[in-house]
Amino acid sequence: MKRESKTKSRKGWKWAFLFLLALNIAFVSVIASRLIQVREPATENVKTLNTKSVKVGSFTTTKSQLNDTVAAFLKDYQTTKTHYKVYATSSSILFEGTYKLLGYEVPLYIYFDPSRLENGAVQLKVTSFSVGTLPLPESEVLQYVKSSYKLPSIVEILPKQSAININLQKLDNKDGIYLQATRLDLVNDKISFDIFKK
Repeated sequence: MKRESKTKSRKGWKWAFLFLLALNIAFVSVIASRLIQVREPATENVKTLNTKSVKVGSFTTTKSQLNDTVAAFLKDYQTTKTHYKVYATSSSILFEGTYKLLGYEVPLYIYFDPSRLENGAVQLKVTSFSVGTLPLPESEVLQYVKSSYKLPSIVEILPKQSAININLQKLDNKDGIYLQATRLDLVNDKISFDIFKK
């Protein structure tokens, strides 16, 4: 009888030991799997290509401030042979330069009506011009400006359409910042732009 009780007590301890061992292995397995498991689901390394620009702000300016900015920007485009000004008047944009005719410099004034294009560019549509007292076609005058004056790369002259597009969205700078026109109200002196980062 003693033997039976000894074997029963050994079997009990044996089963208790195996149960405790299994419990420890399960505990260690759960802890190990939790430590190894990634908290966030695995994502593939995707190169983020910013095909869409981000709007970072907007600003409103006056004609006077716009004229100062344009004059400073165009300073690098003036040459000893050609000098010109572009500025906003009370109701239009004015290009002021000279037209060479038979070796003489004739004053050139082109008046534009500014408007905003859907892509944020500014379109300047010719409303009138004067080349001294000469009656020249608008397309001829714009073609002369295109070929004779050093202009920024964002300026696109369209002689056949009697217009100039200023593609602000194509401004090239190291920060990738460009503008889009939102309002061009010269009469009420409200000129607004949105600022974007590529």
